Amino acid sequence: MPEDDLMILLLGPIRAERGGTNLYLGTPRQREVLAVLALRCGMVMSVPQIVDAIWNGRRPDSVENMVHTYIGRLRRVLEHPGRPPALARVLRSTRPGYTLDLPSNVVDITRFEHDVKVARAARAQGDLCRALDSFQVALARWSGLALQEATGPLAEAERIRLTELRQDAVEEATGVRLLLGDVENLVSELRCMLAEQPMRERLWELLLVVLGQTSRRAEALTAFEDARITLADRLGVEPGHRLQDLHRRLLRSEPVTVRPWWERRVRV
Repeated sequence: MPEDDLMILLLGPIRAERGGTNLYLGTPRQREVLAVLALRCGMVMSVPQIVDAIWNGRRPDSVENMVHTYIGRLRRVLEHPGRPPALARVLRSTRPGYTLDLPSNVVDITRFEHDVKVARAARAQGDLCRALDSFQVALARWSGLALQEATGPLAEAERIRLTELRQDAVEEATGVRLLLGDVENLVSELRCMLAEQPMRERLWELLLVVLGQTSRRAEALTAFEDARITLADRLGVEPGHRLQDLHRRLLRSEPVTVRPWWERRVRV
């Protein structure tokens, strides 16, 4: 069976699959060792680097030996049955440490980021249906909090980055839905999102546009006041220029659109 049927899944609980079958990865720290190697797929990581990425200042005794033990156990799971350690192709010993020797697209994070890039490119070309499709494929790769069991500094930094990128994708997909005329449930969806993340200005922008485009301008003006109060109380700032521009347009009964919002490029 070829190695490329192996998938490393980090956008939720840390998992690995071969041919769609879950592989047993052991304890949370053993799974985090795999996650660290997957985040640096194709790169050599020394044992001290792995230790720093996971334990930082709270290292147990004999932590280096623990890493070697975890690697040995993971190798038995990830390599095909019957392949001796000396011939390992997936989790290789490479001086001065170890390498997860797999194409980067075996890791779901890479596929997620690629889907988002495809979606943004399609949107820039005016192919909104393809853009929405790709955003939805990207978001469907998530099954919970990224790197869920991992507690080390590398995983925490990556979790923050990925959570922000996921939220960007959610907001951009919502903007594409709006342009496609799919507004049936957007007001309630956006209000639910804002209940969880009231400091996201782009969510407020989308809500104002949806309300403005569905002849609910009075509600949109009220929503702007809610946004202004929330941002002032929690962050001590005034609404950004995009929100203020939407507010001015609503006061003048001018058309409001999501397009100026999405033209702000977001890096992957």
